[in-house]
Amino acid sequence: MSKTIFITGASSGLGKATALLFAKHNWNVIATMIKPENETALAEVANITLLPLDVTNVAQIEGTVNKALGLGKIDVVFNNAGYGLAGPFEGATDDQLTNQLNTNLLGVMLVTQQFLPHFRENKAGTFITTTSIGGLITLPFNSVYHATK
Repeated sequence: MSKTIFITGASSGLGKATALLFAKHNWNVIATMIKPENETALAEVANITLLPLDVTNVAQIEGTVNKALGLGKIDVVFNNAGYGLAGPFEGATDDQLTNQLNTNLLGVMLVTQQFLPHFRENKAGTFITTTSIGGLITLPFNSVYHATK
């Protein structure tokens, strides 16, 4: 049985490359992005499903995760959505800083929160999260599950 990965921010860069790589290795891929209707390359791959997701929209996160879970078991969640804010820090506006935090931090937390009950029920699952500076954090769910018993 094929495994499934859920990817946020799959419209370009690392998210898109990851979607194509996992699809090539016969995984089912749920690739999310703000405007999936604009995506052409991923839409042509048979085992990739495109879903809309803006990680700053709480209602959309819930709806998209529910749609994804309706397709079957999710094995990996790759929190990749985000963006860099370039320029001198003292020049950043309050809105820019708030949008950065809402996307790169709160978005990750909200998506992760929606998948935790699914991983707990299955006693398995992995979260992978990229950061805005290219770092990578991998958290196998089993270690969290056993630590919270």
